[in-house]
Amino acid sequence: MESPRLRLVPISDSHLPGFHRIWSNADATRWSSRGLCKTLEESKQWMSGIQSDLNPEGLNYAVFIRPETHPTQNKEKGLEEGDMIGVLGVYRPVPVAELGYTFHPSAWGRGYATEAVRVFIEKFWELRPAVRKVVARCDAENVGSVRVLQKSGFREIGRTSEKVTLPAMGTGMREVVDFEITPP
Repeated sequence: MESPRLRLVPISDSHLPGFHRIWSNADATRWSSRGLCKTLEESKQWMSGIQSDLNPEGLNYAVFIRPETHPTQNKEKGLEEGDMIGVLGVYRPVPVAELGYTFHPSAWGRGYATEAVRVFIEKFWELRPAVRKVVARCDAENVGSVRVLQKSGFREIGRTSEKVTLPAMGTGMREVVDFEITPP
């Protein structure tokens, strides 16, 4: 899958260094219930669980900056052409798919997550035509993720207060925002 600035490639073993770079970053994983991967082996185990060959129902992708995309601006943010900047996909596509994504902080604030989610959702309906809805959840304080979902066409369907464990912040009552999107 490609967008004007990004290339999405099914997660494979060759993506382990980039995957670990993202999942070992405390800022990138702050809002994740999975939490930080402290070692390369932890990242390898986590990644193997979302690879298509081991989880055929899931569709999970490594997100890369396309080489020809704004090389000067990217270098200012510490990004190199072809860098893996994120991971996104669905983990349980039947009967309702749930979207998840994590991006390295060096890619934040540039619209990459929104662009990746948009292209993924557009292609997802073609790859899984039987799925009638994709849902996503995020902490209400994770304003960046709320905006990504809104700008990607997801509709807010509710907010709940629930006990949540975020390894970076502990366990406690948090406001969770639920979103959904349906095929066009």
